[in-house]
Amino acid sequence: MSSAFQDAVSKLDSIQSDAFATDAERYEAKEAARRLLSRLETPFERGWTLAFETPVLIAGLQMCLDLGIWEKWATAHKSSGGAPQTLDAILSWCNAKVEPNLLRRFLKHIAALYFLEETDVDTWRLTPYTLAMGEKQTHADQTIQCGTDHTIPTGINLPRFLKKYDYQEPLDKTKFDNYADMTGGADFFATCAKDPERLGSSFIGLMTALRNHKMPWTEVYDTKKLIEGADLQSGAPLFVDVGGAHGLDTARLLARHPHLPDNVLFVQDTPEVVSMDVEDLDPRVKKQGYDFFTPQPLVGSRAYFFHAVPHDWPDADCVRMFENVKAAFKRGYSKLLIYEVVLPAKGATSLMTTLDLQLMNCVSGLERTEDHWRKLLGGVGFKINSISRHPRAVESVIEAELE
Repeated sequence: MSSAFQDAVSKLDSIQSDAFATDAERYEAKEAARRLLSRLETPFERGWTLAFETPVLIAGLQMCLDLGIWEKWATAHKSSGGAPQTLDAILSWCNAKVEPNLLRRFLKHIAALYFLEETDVDTWRLTPYTLAMGEKQTHADQTIQCGTDHTIPTGINLPRFLKKYDYQEPLDKTKFDNYADMTGGADFFATCAKDPERLGSSFIGLMTALRNHKMPWTEVYDTKKLIEGADLQSGAPLFVDVGGAHGLDTARLLARHPHLPDNVLFVQDTPEVVSMDVEDLDPRVKKQGYDFFTPQPLVGSRAYFFHAVPHDWPDADCVRMFENVKAAFKRGYSKLLIYEVVLPAKGATSLMTTLDLQLMNCVSGLERTEDHWRKLLGGVGFKINSISRHPRAVESVIEAELE
């Protein structure tokens, strides 16, 4: 091999995520690496990765999660200063008896794909990803769990489902829905509600991880104008986070404006979700069980906020949802804020397209274009005041008020 080639490989191997001044630069480098890989891989290699390497990689990651390995390993990693661990040590952490060679075979594959570092015979060190798998606050474990619970089996079913219904676009889950087709009747949300501790929890964990990954809405939208024009004396709510899960978006508003009073910030979600314990949620944030297809009980709020909620539903259901919000509005004061993907006509990112197709896959939902949003909201009696965008954000903040 030539020295020029070896130098090029060394330079590529030397690049680390902390070498970039901003996350935007890191992201651009990652996309460049993706393009490089697409040019270097043969068609066979690309197909092999998708159909053969990846399924058993996910199986190995899930098996180690089921055995409690990642959490124990993360603890040992921190206490030992990141020292490699032997197969015997890893076996000792398992919550069930495992044949050593079975675990060895999976760990070797996980390391071959750079999710572990193989430092010696039967010895491995965690990478940042597998370390995160053992740290509950990252929700990396629930991202994999949500995949094996939901998105992977439905993805396998999806082409058969689309063929079955003559390749119609699934936009009405009451007529044809991929998830219900797979389960034989129960749709995604009904399935999660029946098993909130497992199937519901993995979805909430995935959504929390995704919200942590995405740019906070408070960095895309100027929240000062909400606060400056707000009535904080009358007892009316300031911010109602509809379908807000564990309250991350409300917490971000509070972090931006830490002097907000009590009883003006609300997170609404299903009773199963709001009953879950949330660590570190400021007590000023109040949780409320609510079905957004029923009348909105909090009237006259300065803002009604929806993050990644309307995209789960077809237009007809969104109309019902927004009609309930509209009835609670104080004209000239209340704002509707929607933080979701606004699909561009050209140049959508892989995160945008993945979100769009996974919505189809699981809930017969979709991401919408700007024209679609204007028609949908206009049909309910709202006018869009602004669409706030950020070059690094996958989502945009739509601000609307009553016409």
